[in-house]
Amino acid sequence: MILNALSITLIFIGFLSALLALWGGISSFILYKKWGRPFKPEEKTSLEDHSYLVLLIMAIVLIIRLINWPLFYVTLQSFIPDIEGAMCIFGVTQVKVGLTRFLEFLKPINFFLIGGWFILHVLDRATKTSPLMKRKLLLLSFISLLVLIDSMGDILLMIGIVPDSLVSCCTTVTDISSRPTRTTPESVFGPDYAQSLRILFFISHLALIGFIGANLKFKIFRRPILGFLFLLSILNAVLFILSQIEVFAPAMMRLPFHHCLYCLWQYVPVSIVLYLLFILGTFSVGWGFTTDLFGRQGEGIHLLPVFLKKIYLFALFFLSASLMMLLIHGLVS
Repeated sequence: MILNALSITLIFIGFLSALLALWGGISSFILYKKWGRPFKPEEKTSLEDHSYLVLLIMAIVLIIRLINWPLFYVTLQSFIPDIEGAMCIFGVTQVKVGLTRFLEFLKPINFFLIGGWFILHVLDRATKTSPLMKRKLLLLSFISLLVLIDSMGDILLMIGIVPDSLVSCCTTVTDISSRPTRTTPESVFGPDYAQSLRILFFISHLALIGFIGANLKFKIFRRPILGFLFLLSILNAVLFILSQIEVFAPAMMRLPFHHCLYCLWQYVPVSIVLYLLFILGTFSVGWGFTTDLFGRQGEGIHLLPVFLKKIYLFALFFLSASLMMLLIHGLVS
């Protein structure tokens, strides 16, 4: 176990989040089952007060879990000097490969669900009758379960990573010729797969920005169109990851045969901002779809167009900004 300020903070947050998520998940599900039933005025007031207390405490927990995702990687970065053979975060992830990969998969899912829940919460708060309360409580109980799993995973990982662990360098995995990010596109596009990936990414990214812009201009917030944008954003994210590993990261690091994204963050720290912008832009497209999916009820229907416009404006800004950063780095490199 490696103890420093960051790992202690992550463990503390993990314990606190796990306890409150367990309490909040059970409480929100009980409230969900009770909400909407006929009660006496004093019982209804007590139920509403309890629900607002649960929502307030869980909102604080969820905000902490949003911060937890970047803190997780900062903590792994701090472990590099203590892990023998680790040259970047990749080496640290090899100490507990299965658990680390699981957490790396779970954290963005949690981030997306928490962000979507907060948008629904704000939409519901903007109404007078809280028509989305039952849906909020049900979603909160599900998210609390994932937060509990994520929090326990953080604790187990921090305890499981011991100093002087011997791991292999990232080049033994990310730079071999049989890496999946190379063999898969090469089997489709042939030897010139890197150029094809670059072109495909720019086409999908520009298409996504263009469709969002057209949607905002003509105010067409229909569910099939929003679903299409969501699917296009997922495809664009896949192409982004592949093209980053195979094309852009080596160029930005000026190491043409090195394909480790963890090294990119280490050697070119400004790339973290690029990734943050891309993630927020992509997630905003998804949040627009989930807000329309869960927010069409009661007074929320009338407020949806305004909320969707703001969400997709954020998506347009973040995706455009990430593209500009990528182009600038391409010119500089």
